[in-house]
Amino acid sequence: MATQNLSSADAYLKNVYYGPWVEQLNQETAILDVLEKTNANDMGTFGGRQLIFVAHSSRNRGRGGMTDGGNLATAGAQGGVDGLVSIKYFDVAIELSDQVIKQTKTDPMAFVRSLTFEMEMAQKDMRKDVTRIAYGTGDGVLANYVSGGGVGPSVTMVVDSGQYIAVGDTVDILVKATGASHGTGGVVQSVTFNGTANTATQAQAQIVVLFPGAVTAQAAGDAVYISGDRSLESDGLRNICSTGRTLHNINSASAGNGFWDSNVKDYANAAAISEDGVMQLAQQIRQRSGFAPKFGMSTLGVQRRLANTYTNDKRFNDNNATDYKGGYDTIFVSAGGAPMPFRADVDAPCGTYFLLNEDGLCWSQIGPPDWLQPPDDKGSVFQLKSTATAGVWQRIWQAWLIWDACLVSIAPARQGKGINTYDDVPVQRL
Repeated sequence: MATQNLSSADAYLKNVYYGPWVEQLNQETAILDVLEKTNANDMGTFGGRQLIFVAHSSRNRGRGGMTDGGNLATAGAQGGVDGLVSIKYFDVAIELSDQVIKQTKTDPMAFVRSLTFEMEMAQKDMRKDVTRIAYGTGDGVLANYVSGGGVGPSVTMVVDSGQYIAVGDTVDILVKATGASHGTGGVVQSVTFNGTANTATQAQAQIVVLFPGAVTAQAAGDAVYISGDRSLESDGLRNICSTGRTLHNINSASAGNGFWDSNVKDYANAAAISEDGVMQLAQQIRQRSGFAPKFGMSTLGVQRRLANTYTNDKRFNDNNATDYKGGYDTIFVSAGGAPMPFRADVDAPCGTYFLLNEDGLCWSQIGPPDWLQPPDDKGSVFQLKSTATAGVWQRIWQAWLIWDACLVSIAPARQGKGINTYDDVPVQRL
């Protein structure tokens, strides 16, 4: 007698699928959630491609004492400097064949409707990348060269931070100062963190990049960029909260421009964060600007090290003490007046924390993120993909999600950062 078993019954047994897709990627975008988004015209004068505002740079120095019947003081004047902000243009592209769109329109056909899924995920991907940019240096650098390298097509090199490089990224390796190219359009094959926590190498990683062809040898002064992004990204918090740099067309290193410096506390890779250190930086911000920071942002590792310094008897009785804008929980730091919320962000740069006052910091946008449409608003957001032959099209639809915006600080002295403090080795970016 023949026995029916799983092998012989395979032809009519069903596959049972769990749908839709199971999320594997961290979609947190904390810094976007806590900072306001303001129309560019509300921040200053918007002149086409630039936002212009006036920074109060100096006091009226026309004052003094006088004798009975003496001379009056010579008149002075308030000083002002124009800040110029170039709006940046972010985009994410999607592409689907017409057949995929039609054959995934209903649940019985597929686990997800491909068109809806790609459009929704493109919005999340843009938010995630803009969060990276928000913590950036304003020049598009993902990481700086440390050692190694090669002439390709496969290049293995050590960089100072692998935190913002993901497998699958298309990158360029360029001379940081000039933009001269060593190789463009390489695809990241692996990111391996090889540093040690609580040291200067804590974010260091070895990356392998596969280029289309041969490249020139790398050296100190080179950097890794998202392909084509050099100098096209918005200013980020690491640049805004710095000294001796150019921000919004004002060079704080120039004579008389010290007012445009932010506030920096350097732990020199020799100490962990402490409440006293955060208080020092918060008080420096208040002394220089007259404004106290309203919240702090750091990595999970920095926040944990801060929490570990607290004594067991530190308590807050307010039931809402950990509620914060964006739905995130916090710990608190004594910084003068009311306790200051201090929260962690998975995208914050390793070994760094920020003390921020959103009264002088926001996203200035021409409009909210949206899908690119014809200027008459009468066409679809989708268009057919063209081929190399003029007038020949493919049965493939393309669309672009765009956001024209820039992170703007009208008063860098109200912000600050702690750098080179002890932290964990980052996890690989997905």
